[in-house]
Amino acid sequence: MECLHPSCPVGSKNSNWDDVLELPELRIGSAAKVALKALLSQCGQLGARALPLPVGKISAPLIRVLGKCPCLYTQLDLKVTAAAVVHLCEVTLGAKITSSNVYQAFQVQHPGIKTPAFLHPPAKEGASGGDIMELLCSEVLQNSGVTLVGEGKDWPEWNAKCHISLNRGKMRPLKLYGDILVPCAPHNLLISVKSEAARERFVVSGNRLESVGFGFFSQPDEFWTKGRMSMLKRWGFVAVYMPKHTLEKVLERIASSGLTADSFNINGKPLYRPLEDFGSDIERVAGKLSDAI
Repeated sequence: MECLHPSCPVGSKNSNWDDVLELPELRIGSAAKVALKALLSQCGQLGARALPLPVGKISAPLIRVLGKCPCLYTQLDLKVTAAAVVHLCEVTLGAKITSSNVYQAFQVQHPGIKTPAFLHPPAKEGASGGDIMELLCSEVLQNSGVTLVGEGKDWPEWNAKCHISLNRGKMRPLKLYGDILVPCAPHNLLISVKSEAARERFVVSGNRLESVGFGFFSQPDEFWTKGRMSMLKRWGFVAVYMPKHTLEKVLERIASSGLTADSFNINGKPLYRPLEDFGSDIERVAGKLSDAI
């Protein structure tokens, strides 16, 4: 995830705040530059005490700077965004978020785990857990070569390997189908993102065409019965990705119950898979045939 903060340990390097404030895409006028430079010059290196902000409305230019420099949420007394939380997980891990470390990123931001703890924690919590989960999933896709599509003037501009959030902008009317859409043929893949518990809401989030589940599921007994596997497939799930330790318990119970034959999707592939396979699996079918998953 992009971060242009001059002190960001994993982002793009800028020598000073002048370089950031001069970026054309931030559209910062002369007067705003003076005020922002006065504020940002007090921030110093990451890890210092968060600065209180002046009372009043946060300026639009500062919001744009925060979007480009999410490390600032560790230095300014503002409620952190979901995107900034995901970036601070990257900072803690010292690497981009991929299938191989997304579970560790989940643990970093988890309020009940926090192991490892944030290297540089946000000054103020505030991001929605659901938004964070979706962005963790999106970041894995992005770093697997399935790019995130921004919205064009009239409609999103698709490319061969891409994904788009159904929870934002012009796509929000389609959010009942899932959280993330990956264009494929003959049916698009719809990804349903959850945290630790599946429950019935996850099962019925399938679109009855080609659904993929992505989550940090911690309760294996939600997945190992014949009825649950049948219901998932009936609602269109072709794959459900989960942490390896949960998957091992699920598959062990399925095998001991003689239900292995039920644990394959309609394409003859495993229904349950480790998070580590998510990015490469979706990259392999994005913009191609969804029945290859």
